[in-house]
Parts: sequence; structure tokens; C-alpha cells
Amino acid sequence: MKLCEFIRPTSLSEAREALRELGPKGMPLAGGTALHFMQTKTPVTAVDITRLGLSYIRQEGDFFTIGATTPLSDIQRHRAHGWAMHEIARNISTHQIRNVSTIGGNICRVFPWADLPVVLLAMNAHMVIYTGDGKEEEVAADDYFAAQPAKRFNGGNILTAVKVPVLKAHQGFGSVKAARNAAAFSLVTVCALLELDDGRIKTARVSAGSAIPFPHRLPSVETALIGREAVSAVFREAAAKSGTEVKWCAREGMSEDYTRQLAEVSLADALEKAAAYANGRTK
Repeated sequence: MKLCEFIRPTSLSEAREALRELGPKGMPLAGGTALHFMQTKTPVTAVDITRLGLSYIRQEGDFFTIGATTPLSDIQRHRAHGWAMHEIARNISTHQIRNVSTIGGNICRVFPWADLPVVLLAMNAHMVIYTGDGKEEEVAADDYFAAQPAKRFNGGNILTAVKVPVLKAHQGFGSVKAARNAAAFSLVTVCALLELDDGRIKTARVSAGSAIPFPHRLPSVETALIGREAVSAVFREAAAKSGTEVKWCAREGMSEDYTRQLAEVSLADALEKAAAYANGRTK
């Protein structure tokens, strides 16, 4: 993508108005690490949103609120009780890229290999979108990632924050990203959020990405877990249900069958991690 001009607004309303007026010839810009993946040949004006105070992480009640221009390196370094986002952030690309790439840039336009949409689906996050006139709307992850979210911003609306629930007692989060090397795109990314009650699975949210065209919840896996004992055999059995929900894709020299096996093993590992995490959390 070719950038022909930069605009640096000083407020959300100014940024939204500029994007609304520019239409397809404008785009919000923060880290800019995905520009070379956008194949349009039409020059666009970049609306720089890095000066709008959208880089922060703070706890607000039952949520951690992450500003849309917060770099992934900040998410990787952050630590707090009930926080688990650092686990996947440290496995995204290289440290140099994480210093620049932002959480908003990762989820405003979703590429097939993206990791954060998988995490946010499993964690039941909410996206906060500025819609003008001082108004915001919150969109739950299931709705936000039901289709390509880039369409939500065609009218100039701006993602301002991501709200991730604070993990509570007996809840655990686990993620697995399979890649050829640390800087490579993911071959399979899977995430699980489990809530345990006396060793049994009370609630479950499980999601997958990279080995499928678009990030997706796996309700069949979740159903196979609810009420069951949190043990390895149950996790493997539930992971085998994933193929009824999605079609695993052949990619990067891997056959569909190999991808399926990699995904199922990764799912079982993520569930093991989530259960171990939940067992260790009593408050």
C-alpha cells in the first residue's frame, strides 16, 4: 500500500471526521506493520492516531482495558492478578515488531495468521468503538469476529480499546501457537478458557485460528468438555471434535490431515494448560 500523505489529528472527533471525509482514500495508522500485506494500488492518506492517548493498560472493575494503540511489547511485559494476555503476546513475531505493532492494528483487519483474535474469542473480550459525537459502542468478541471487522470502520469509526475480563478464582487460560520459528506466521493457534468446579469443567470457551480461513469458536469442543473431569483423556476426546466445526486447511507444505493432527494435539495441550492454571487459582 502506498501512503501519499499524513494527517495528525489531536482528538478522536477530529480523526473520525478526517476518516469519514477521506472514505476509501484514508486509513487510521498506528504501528503500520501490516501495510505491506495490503495489496491495493490506490494511494491513501494515513490518519495518525498515535497521539490520541490510546496507549495504556489499566484495570477497571472486572476488566483490563487496553488502549487500541498499545504496543504488543507492553502487553507482553504487563503483569497483574487475573491477567494472561502476556502468554500469547510474547509469541507474536519478533521483539522489534512487538515494539511497534499494536493490539488495534492486529484486530481491526484480521489476516488468516492472526493470533490475537483467537485469544480474544476465547477470553470473551469486548471491543470499544468510537462512533462520533462523544459516543462509543461495545461489541462482544463473538459478534466482532463473526466476519471481517474492517467493515465496521468504513464510515470513519475508530477502535479505541479492548476490554479483557479479569480471570477469577478457578478460571484458567491456556494457549498454543505452532510455528516453524519465532518470527514465522502461525501454523495453528488455539486458546482455551476453562472454569473448574471441584475438578470438573463448569464453563469452557475454546477457539482456533491460522489453520482455518478465519478465527472461530469451537462449540463442539466446548460442549464435549462441560461437566466432565478435567483430565488428559477428556481433553483429547474433546479436541477430536474440532473437525466437526471447522475444516483444517493444508498450508505451508502440510496436508489437511497433518494440520488436523497438529490442531488436535495443540488443543489438548492448551486445555491442559488452562486446567493447570485454573487448579492453581483459588482467589
